[in-house]
Amino acid sequence: MSFTGADLVADALAQLGVEHVFGIVSIHNMPIMDAINRLGKTKIIDVRHEQAGTHAADGYARATGKMGVMIASTGPGTSNTVTGLYEAQYGSSRVMVITGQAETAYYGKGLAYVHEAENQVPMLASVCRRVESPRHVSQLGLAFAAVVNDMYTGRGAPGALEIPIDIQYAQTENMKFALPHAEFLPDDKQLDQALAKIKDSSRRVIVAGGGVVAAGASAELQALAQALDAPVLTTVDGRGVIPEDHELCVGNYYNSAGIYNAIQGADLTIAIGTKFAVGVDGQFHAQTPPGEMVQIDIDGTMIGRTHKAHVAVQADAKAALTAINASLEQLQANDGQFNQTVWEARDGVRQAMRSRLGEDWPQVMDTLRAKLPRDGVFVRDQTISAYNWGNQQFPIYAPRTSINPTSGAIGPGFPMAVGAAIGSGKKSVVIHGDGGFMFHATE
Repeated sequence: MSFTGADLVADALAQLGVEHVFGIVSIHNMPIMDAINRLGKTKIIDVRHEQAGTHAADGYARATGKMGVMIASTGPGTSNTVTGLYEAQYGSSRVMVITGQAETAYYGKGLAYVHEAENQVPMLASVCRRVESPRHVSQLGLAFAAVVNDMYTGRGAPGALEIPIDIQYAQTENMKFALPHAEFLPDDKQLDQALAKIKDSSRRVIVAGGGVVAAGASAELQALAQALDAPVLTTVDGRGVIPEDHELCVGNYYNSAGIYNAIQGADLTIAIGTKFAVGVDGQFHAQTPPGEMVQIDIDGTMIGRTHKAHVAVQADAKAALTAINASLEQLQANDGQFNQTVWEARDGVRQAMRSRLGEDWPQVMDTLRAKLPRDGVFVRDQTISAYNWGNQQFPIYAPRTSINPTSGAIGPGFPMAVGAAIGSGKKSVVIHGDGGFMFHATE
């Protein structure tokens, strides 16, 4: 039985456990779509615009921890994916765009082949960490594997693969695919330095970012917080790593003046999986973490980028936290008076922000929260509702249940919510505003 390049792609997706792909069928990707349907192991979700499909793949990836996939057409179809890939890059999200290209006999000759895109690879490379473009069907499997391996090595990132149409039809042989399992374990010396700082301190705060979610390290983070009796602040992308009704959770309030002032007495900040993104007006850059800082991140280039790290631990958050928790003995718990100051500030800030909403919006928020299961997915577009209550006051109880456009883009909310709902199978809600819904109303 014949086995083509398109069959190889379909089977690779199945081997990697990809249950859904988003896409728009075209003459330049039809062989791949047909192969996926023939194999019957991956479901194609039709979209109306490639940008929306890429955002949906992003929401799928964030809600599940799996790879999100968008299948596009070459040229205009692929250019439409760039905004979605830009957001995925900003959010360290594992999104793969698979697209077509002109026949190899015409590629690069400037003969105006339909949907010809001579600079498609550099265009994709501007928003992806790895882009591959095989020139022969024998290179296809290795090119596919190279993109996936890069996406799953270290900090998550989007990737792209363009496949000329004749390579999709060409005969080839199957090959085995598997997700990489490279371990990013902490260096012993770095670990000892971090442990020494933790043991020598008594007023600690933890700042947890999206890297804790990506590593699946929520349980380990909570174990550390409980061992230290330390307040946990999260970034907006770190929400859910500790339930926001947990006694040690402060929430996404690091940028709040009331909270920031309250934690100034800390002698140690433990920052995990956050690059301290400076935001709109540089809040994270201006607000230096109190005391000394132990910074844990899988990406060494992120450590110390925004603020000085007195101790750097380059490692996967789960591996680092597991090692730290295993070594904590005869530990002094946090100073009770310091903690009380933080709890009073937390409760005061939460109440003050809620009061500023007036009478109606707290009821809207409370009704949504009451109807959404604890593990339901809450998606916000970049809207006034998100700023006023969605990003901070709407309680989040589990990882991968809080999703928003990390880049600040308006419009991705609805397609991200669609992808999250499809991937997770959980009840999901999206709040929109600022005209954002109209970007993708056709979906």
